[in-house]
Amino acid sequence: MKKKLQNVLITNDDGHNAVGLQILKEIAEELAEKVFVISPKYNQSAKSKSITIRKEINFEQLSDLVWVIDGTPTDCVIFAINYLFKEKKPDLILSGINAGSNIGDEVSYSGTVAAAWEGAVRGINSFAFSQCGGDNFSQSYETSRTNGLQIINHLINLDSSIPKFYNVNFPYEFLSKTDTKNFHFTHLASQKKADELIINMEEKSFTIGRMLNHSQSTLSSDLETIKQNKISISPLLLNLTNENFLNNN
Repeated sequence: MKKKLQNVLITNDDGHNAVGLQILKEIAEELAEKVFVISPKYNQSAKSKSITIRKEINFEQLSDLVWVIDGTPTDCVIFAINYLFKEKKPDLILSGINAGSNIGDEVSYSGTVAAAWEGAVRGINSFAFSQCGGDNFSQSYETSRTNGLQIINHLINLDSSIPKFYNVNFPYEFLSKTDTKNFHFTHLASQKKADELIINMEEKSFTIGRMLNHSQSTLSSDLETIKQNKISISPLLLNLTNENFLNNN
């Protein structure tokens, strides 16, 4: 039996009562001696890397290992790292399991991915998890529940000279315990072409609806991998600098 990690931090963007967070906690408890849960009080989907500034952020400690933050996912990680883990960083940060996918261009909006990003920026291995078709019912997370631990162990054991930062998406259709044939390392799809916009002229307001996507993406993308009912793992970078431009100018 492998030695357990000492401390794992988990968070999400769907809020502290989310089904996916509870499932992630159960998975993390198989990995670590202590699992700290620091999550938003309310749903914070699509908040990306936003932080709460110029106002106090309320928190509540529910138990020795569980805290609820009235803020964004990034607020949660900032609080955890700079307060709870001020003396020693957690061994791993896990974010999710998000209700619904975070693939392609959606990653830039995702609070789930942003929480992992904040951890990776601080030099901590950090993984974001999303369940395609996930909702408020535990049954919709069976693929991530069944395969989550094995995926995490695989990623932990990969060699890397930089903090590991992965975005993992589980497909809608159920997959039994996976082997290497059932997950692929993928590119982020570049699928967005427009947004659904609902205008209310009477109220002088609008509502942003679905992302309107291109019909096709590359075969090695996260989008196509999910369509093939495989688990997608996208390795992400922390630095957004266009190195190609700098190297050629």
